Amino acid sequence: MSIISSGAKPTVLDAAVKVAKPAVIAALVFSFFINLLALVSPLYMLQVYDRVLTSRNVATLVVLTLICVFLFLVYGALEALRTQVLVRGGLKFDAMARDPIFRSVLDSTLTRRGAGGQAFRDMDQVREFMTGGLIAFCDAPWTPVFIIVSWILHPFFGILAIIASVIIFWLAVMNDRATKNPIQLATVASIAAQSDANATLRNAEVMKAMGMWGGLQARWRARRDEQVAWQAAASDAGGAVMSGIKVFRQIVQTLILGGGAYLAIHGEISPGAMIAGSILVGRALAPIEGAIGQWKGFIGARGSWDRLQLMLRAESDRTDHMDLPEPRGVLSAEAASIMPPGAQAATMRQASFRLDAGTSLAIVGPSAAGKSSLLRGIVGVWPCAAGVIRLDGYDIKQWDPEKLGRHVGYLPQDIELFSGTVAQNIARFGEFEAHDVIEAAKMAGVHEMIQALPDGYDTAIGEGGASLSGGQRQRLALARALFRSPALIVLDEPNASLDQVGEVALTQAMAKLKAAKRTVVFATHKVNILSQADYIMVVNQGVISDFGERDVMLAKLMGAQPPQPPQPPIPAPQRAN
Repeated sequence: MSIISSGAKPTVLDAAVKVAKPAVIAALVFSFFINLLALVSPLYMLQVYDRVLTSRNVATLVVLTLICVFLFLVYGALEALRTQVLVRGGLKFDAMARDPIFRSVLDSTLTRRGAGGQAFRDMDQVREFMTGGLIAFCDAPWTPVFIIVSWILHPFFGILAIIASVIIFWLAVMNDRATKNPIQLATVASIAAQSDANATLRNAEVMKAMGMWGGLQARWRARRDEQVAWQAAASDAGGAVMSGIKVFRQIVQTLILGGGAYLAIHGEISPGAMIAGSILVGRALAPIEGAIGQWKGFIGARGSWDRLQLMLRAESDRTDHMDLPEPRGVLSAEAASIMPPGAQAATMRQASFRLDAGTSLAIVGPSAAGKSSLLRGIVGVWPCAAGVIRLDGYDIKQWDPEKLGRHVGYLPQDIELFSGTVAQNIARFGEFEAHDVIEAAKMAGVHEMIQALPDGYDTAIGEGGASLSGGQRQRLALARALFRSPALIVLDEPNASLDQVGEVALTQAMAKLKAAKRTVVFATHKVNILSQADYIMVVNQGVISDFGERDVMLAKLMGAQPPQPPQPPIPAPQRAN
């Protein structure tokens, strides 16, 4: 894994590794006894060939065999315990890293950095290497011990083990150099191909209806071919090196037995030492060969680690937010400019206004005027590039996003429901009381519609609410926004997909919100719900072109002269108490 540079700030990934560190240390302790017990087999062979066969003592053979069987059972138990300890360490790593990584993926998606689901696969790869691939590296430090014991039997075995270890290690380095770059490029191509495939499948209906699969498939195929080509290049290079290692290993085994036989013929070692030397040299090379076998997994885990660290460090510093009192709904903007993530220019500029708690504001204007940008800035989905948006006088950034979300209802243009039941979607997949869900549904005018579903509030709506119509999805999303009557409700084109019945239900819901003294901000192209607004804001080309009380603004919009003097276009911003 990559080591934190002197100027790099530790991330939650480093903290998660520290939590799992005791498990790794315990695995190293188990490795000491496991490798110590690995000496049982050569010692057994040495005693059988040099003592039992010469003395023909069956009792000695039985005792030695029983002792070895018992020690092998201990060996197996320690192997199992080492694996279990590493698995538990991996679980601790996952438990600490998963939530911060999920939040980072969410932030990355909102800011269009595009980590997506790959970050979760990266986290799994790091954890799987910790719980499996790390075992081979735990055994590697014991290679010198087996070389020393081999040398004690005869310097020939020790020298051969040293030479073989150096050559195999050199081949492993060559394997790393030959495969590192192709594997990294194959991973990048794989991520791009998977991203294309996911985007294509999400829009399968459009692709099928308009015959777009040819071009999209060709784009996916090109990236897939690039991925496969780089994987083939890595396999070719790595396969050649691994074949060389296998051939060399067979040569070493032959030299051990041949050289041992020569020494035994000349009386320098016993036949038992020849067999024991063969086992010891093989055991000395086994950790290196195991590490080589896990090298691809190590490279993959290292790449995953680096990508996760890059994502976590790219995220703005997350600070602990002081608990603020529940908001009343006083909303203000002070020269706020909203710029979409990845854009070069703000789509909403110098917005200034103030709404007292319990008032409602309608935002009107042509398409692409900046209405949705302003709404996204109000709920904190897009941060202010300049200026500030305040709720109850506090900068929206000063609120803990999760805690603030309980007091905000948001209905975006693009409705996103989640796989689960109707009740779970309305309750935002949190803990809920049935009466809260039903109350939200009634306020949104969707209670009777839900009752007509096969399982009522327990009806599973499928991925993205696929089993519902567009109007039903919008009305359910409105109920979700109204769940537990939040202090601030922000609605983006709430009647875009509604029929006449839905429009009536929306109008009634707006009236209920007004009666409940909830602050409501909504964007619309339709005039029929403007009657529910206290103020109307006109947005054009990314700026607020007019702002005033409903009746005055309606008169302006309808082309009539107002009976009273016009209100100032933009009231001076005030700080809430």
